Amino acid sequence: MLSILWQKTGLRSVPRLTCVPDGKTVSPEFRTELLAAAEAYRGFTWPPLPAVLYLDFDRTGNRARFETVYFQRRQALALLVLAEWLTGEGIYLDDFINGVWCICEESSWVLPAHHNSFYQDGVRRGLPKIDEQVIDLFAAETGALLAWTWALVGKTLEHAAPEVNERILLELKRRITEPYIRRDDFWWMGLRETHHSLANWVPWTTGNCLRVVLMTEPSEEQRWLALSKALTSLDKYLSLYSPDGGCDEGPSYWGRSGGSLFECLEMLWELTEGAFDPFSEALIQKMGQYMYKVHIAGSYFVNFADGSAKAEVDGPILFSYGKRIGDRELMILGAEMYRIQGLKGLLAPQTYSLGRILRAALLHKEIWGWRGNQAALPRDHWLEHLQVLTCREATQPPEGFFLAAKGGHNGESHNHNDVGSCIVFYGGKPLMIDVGVETYTAKTFSAQRYEIWTMQSGFHNLPIINGVEQAPGRDYRAGSVLCQRTPHSASVEFEIAGAYPKEAGVLRWRRFYELRRGQQPAVIIQDSYALARTHLLQFVFILAHQPELDRGDVRLYAGEVPLLMTSDLASLLPEVERIPISDARLRPVWGDCIYRLIFTLHQPPAAGQVRFAITPAVD
Repeated sequence: MLSILWQKTGLRSVPRLTCVPDGKTVSPEFRTELLAAAEAYRGFTWPPLPAVLYLDFDRTGNRARFETVYFQRRQALALLVLAEWLTGEGIYLDDFINGVWCICEESSWVLPAHHNSFYQDGVRRGLPKIDEQVIDLFAAETGALLAWTWALVGKTLEHAAPEVNERILLELKRRITEPYIRRDDFWWMGLRETHHSLANWVPWTTGNCLRVVLMTEPSEEQRWLALSKALTSLDKYLSLYSPDGGCDEGPSYWGRSGGSLFECLEMLWELTEGAFDPFSEALIQKMGQYMYKVHIAGSYFVNFADGSAKAEVDGPILFSYGKRIGDRELMILGAEMYRIQGLKGLLAPQTYSLGRILRAALLHKEIWGWRGNQAALPRDHWLEHLQVLTCREATQPPEGFFLAAKGGHNGESHNHNDVGSCIVFYGGKPLMIDVGVETYTAKTFSAQRYEIWTMQSGFHNLPIINGVEQAPGRDYRAGSVLCQRTPHSASVEFEIAGAYPKEAGVLRWRRFYELRRGQQPAVIIQDSYALARTHLLQFVFILAHQPELDRGDVRLYAGEVPLLMTSDLASLLPEVERIPISDARLRPVWGDCIYRLIFTLHQPPAAGQVRFAITPAVD
């Protein structure tokens, strides 16, 4: 798609990216806030990254100890550079010179968790291979950081310490430009067969590499080679993307999947003064629109797969995307997210990008002054290829129920074993949840991934059949999917027997969800099943708040609002398990604990039906 669109421009050369935004256009409010954040790094002592800290991942599997220092260096440099760009007074000069030099002296910009994926000899190492520069997500991100540094404050450096500019260009050429153009075997390029999923790595890494080349590479031939490779990679990525625009990695990763693609396409649109314009393409539009289809309310998003229910969503990216494709709803969501988060929210992630903070600086005044009146929202969205239904009771969030349900398969990007699971909110507050993912370790992306509790179907809103949970892999999937939507209800049902291994003894398991609107709103969850053997059925529901048990009925809570959960089977025995939360990634979302509600049916009949209804409590 993209390569053909470029050919249609008739352009026979690839110009350089030379336009540098003017800091004088930034609003006083944003300027004040950013300079306050940068002040913390005046006189900054740049923390060391010794060899044993790099080795720590290989020895222990811990990612956080190295990455905390690694990303702090980059955060500090980004803020110092932006502060100097805004002021032009030289007061941050020595600090960011130290930062540039410090990062340029790192033996590798590749994270310890990633570097062994790329060496041509295939030998596993604890420390990076110095004579072979390879590129991962954060090597490319570091390259873009230094390219922006050179573009924004290069003139200041040229007068104060020209050797720093020389060093930046040297390191960018040997660490990014040369390996990017010369090699075609990095799996994220999508140019060779690979077992890796070509998801967010492709647009994120490709976009940053291309930005480095287009900003700093004087050779037109090299720029052309880089552009041709980038378009080929992005076309491969798009060919594998869900045709309905759905991101199977979830909204938390969309920012580095669809969001990074947008940044890359916008860069080429600007480079060609609009001659290259992919934003009228249906898939590109659907990829942006996905984000409001999975927005629940406030900062909450549907978080199937790895990711947080409070997704790290970049409001200015959404706003720009909506503006470029002419989608007012996406602009409204982007403005809402930015007003919720502000600059502080954008600086909160460990891995924020200078380019994205720069975008916020340039758009701050426009977003805060923009008033897009929220029209009545479509109440239902069905992502047919992804097999995800999102629906709400009312046209204006956060009123009433919100239901999301998924089919799909257990080999999705950042997969959890969750075929047939759901998320339920009420009044914009979490009720039945998808826990998300804990802080990454070596185990997260290893053969032991499904030993982690958050990945297991037993910790999703799903049945455990004869003591057996779902199995991982693309072969374990939903079948016979049926979605129906009317003004009064939305429903979806999946055949999920195929998500369980043979030892579960399940012949048929039809999971049905319905959101009913009107005078008696409700969420219905119903299972119809047939078993080859009968021992034990357990119906699991993961809750944000502690439920109360009362004679078989259960009182649930969405925040402080009570709801009633009833069942049509008197022999179901409910019990509640408190799950403490100590992980640094989960605790800010769910607090110090969540709850697992389990209804147990001993010696069930070989075939049957179990129905649960959730309704507002009437006291």
